[in-house]
Amino acid sequence: MKNTLFLLALMVWMGGCSSSIPSPQERKATLVALGAQHHLTLTPIHTSPFTLMSMVSSECTTKTMRMYIEGDGLSWVTRSRLSQDPTPITPLAAKLMLLDPSGCKAYLARPCQYTLDAQCTNDYWSSRRFSPEVIESYSQALDGLKQRYALHSFTVIGYSGGGAVAALVAASRTDVTQLITVAGNVDTQTWVELHNLDPLEGSLNPADEANRLETIEQFHLIGKEDTIVPPEVFFAYRNRFSHPQKIHYHLYDHVTHKEGWEEPWSRFFSTLP
Repeated sequence: MKNTLFLLALMVWMGGCSSSIPSPQERKATLVALGAQHHLTLTPIHTSPFTLMSMVSSECTTKTMRMYIEGDGLSWVTRSRLSQDPTPITPLAAKLMLLDPSGCKAYLARPCQYTLDAQCTNDYWSSRRFSPEVIESYSQALDGLKQRYALHSFTVIGYSGGGAVAALVAASRTDVTQLITVAGNVDTQTWVELHNLDPLEGSLNPADEANRLETIEQFHLIGKEDTIVPPEVFFAYRNRFSHPQKIHYHLYDHVTHKEGWEEPWSRFFSTLP
């Protein structure tokens, strides 16, 4: 029963039906076209664990970069079959990045999205999506960008499962000054329990890093109608902190896991310090 519900939940998460799923090439073309509208190109960043596809807007006069991390993408194609390519149908984190008025910003896809390395076994878009080697890949990517653009610090921003990655990256570094999540899966243990799912074996749980994250200013944007990562996931995460004064959150009406984020996101920047 657990496994059936696990597959069903992930099918709802990735959305769409298998008969209408665009090909990997078409999904990549969607991101390329989005970037081209803003004169950005898709560029691979090679790390020792994985190659991460990126788009970078590098007017970094402030010496701090906003780093956007994509969601889980197309993990499953039917209730019983994993996708062969997790490239997202709708790259929502990229869309949010392009709405960001900052000139110093970057988008990072998840491992095996837009590019399939030799090590891209499908457990990296299922049970091991938040594994230590995945987090190490992002840390290496940030190291490279930091050196290239002479950066001092990062704001890391993650959508959905990318919120878990963003939190884990923030916990592992000393140069992340802000953490922002959008529909972020920041307590994976609570998430699997709420949906009666199988545990994510081999993955880290951001909520277990509360001690390391407590000094980082955080903003969490939550859709009230999100049934995939419901508000309870965030509140369970927040309850893990002894001193949650730096943890801010916003609840938005009429926003689901995948829909309705563009307007709240643009409005959020008017309140961001």
